[in-house]
Amino acid sequence: MSKKAPTPAAPVPTRGALALLVLGLLTSALAVYQWMELLTLRAGGATSCGINEHVNCETVWNSDFASAVHDTLGIPIAGLGLVWGLSAVGLAALYLAWAKAGRSVRPAASGLRLLAAAGVVSVAVFASVSASVGVVCPTCLGTYVLVLAFAGVAWRGLPGPLMPQAGEWGGTLQWTVGISAVAFVAMLMPGRATPHAPKAGAFLPPVASTQTRTPDSSSSTPPPPAPPTTLPEFITSLDPQQRQFLSDALAVYRSATPKLAAYPPRALYGPADAPVKVLEWTDSKCPHCKALVEELALIKQHAPKGSLSVEARQFPLDGQCNPAIPNRGPDALSVRCAAARATVCLEGAKDFWELREKLFAAQAFLDTDKVMEIASSGSVARPQLEGCMTAPETIGKLRQDVEYAMRFNIQGTPLVLVNGREVPPSAPLIYALVLSGGNPDAPGFSALPPPRSRGTGAPGHEGHAHP
Repeated sequence: MSKKAPTPAAPVPTRGALALLVLGLLTSALAVYQWMELLTLRAGGATSCGINEHVNCETVWNSDFASAVHDTLGIPIAGLGLVWGLSAVGLAALYLAWAKAGRSVRPAASGLRLLAAAGVVSVAVFASVSASVGVVCPTCLGTYVLVLAFAGVAWRGLPGPLMPQAGEWGGTLQWTVGISAVAFVAMLMPGRATPHAPKAGAFLPPVASTQTRTPDSSSSTPPPPAPPTTLPEFITSLDPQQRQFLSDALAVYRSATPKLAAYPPRALYGPADAPVKVLEWTDSKCPHCKALVEELALIKQHAPKGSLSVEARQFPLDGQCNPAIPNRGPDALSVRCAAARATVCLEGAKDFWELREKLFAAQAFLDTDKVMEIASSGSVARPQLEGCMTAPETIGKLRQDVEYAMRFNIQGTPLVLVNGREVPPSAPLIYALVLSGGNPDAPGFSALPPPRSRGTGAPGHEGHAHP
């Protein structure tokens, strides 16, 4: 009698793994796009998803949560999305290779399901963050859809039990953690090279209030902490990294050669003879400029009366109104040029500084309509503003600002001068000089560590480069 041939093993289904491979590739591609958009935002550019105040991915990317993730892990949230996507691609490819070779696909299948579970948890966390800041992030929604679709396919489209069985955990974790770790390490270098969101006001920590309550006070609420008001107090309140940065910036200030002003100020906060005179050039879409404006607003609140003056000038990063930059834009007035001209037109207004701060506060969703809305919301009526923005005198003032900045070989915004000396755009330096009465050799500075030599991490120009 002839023996029966053994029944061949049923082929391992691969359609689900192929679908997961495609979804992983799509998620990775979207993560790369979001990362590129984040780099555009950090360089002061406009992103495609910054649609308005309520539909805006920029607000989410600049949130405290996103900053904390980047600071802690060294990778922005878009980078974490890319790590997840690459891990999905790796595990799906591993599944398909093992299926073709006739090996057990259980470690890869279980790993894909674990990765899907991690993705669902991440979606819940990130969606709650978006909800907490009151905006919708369109590109984030695309990622959520892809991740949830991936989870559905992983749980229903792969063979075998949903969870690893006895004896399978070791292989599952080995491949899942190993592939994810390789993807994470590969993203660390570009992640660390990605600029972090500027944190306005972090240099001005509060100290315990020295105010005392009167016995007959009816309120039980303690007075709010007061910011440091003396130089030793301020230096003590800084962490070691901030002290080192202040020492380095102070060394740059001491070594710089002061230059006489080329033009009289058109808009000046504070007295002309203040011991600390700040002259700054900004661009309306530059995130570092926004941080500087916000930090200067804090300094103005707490600086001793008469100790500080601030002069604001424009350097829009758009060749349409800046002859120092090639003009590649359309004929319609760009948001950068509109904001620069509107700011020039507001220079004589009593609410100039307030409106200027409002323009920077709206940076994430700033367009030409928003510029006009904010700039005409104060003492200057819209018809008057519109007439001024097209006047030859306004265009001439803007060209003067550009020519003035070019005398310092400007490489990016913001450009900051303190008492005629070009310095890093360092709010701690400005506030420390204010507290020292403009004296860079005040005894209080002796508490700082020695400055690092240039080229070893000492501060240089920290604005973003213009084209």
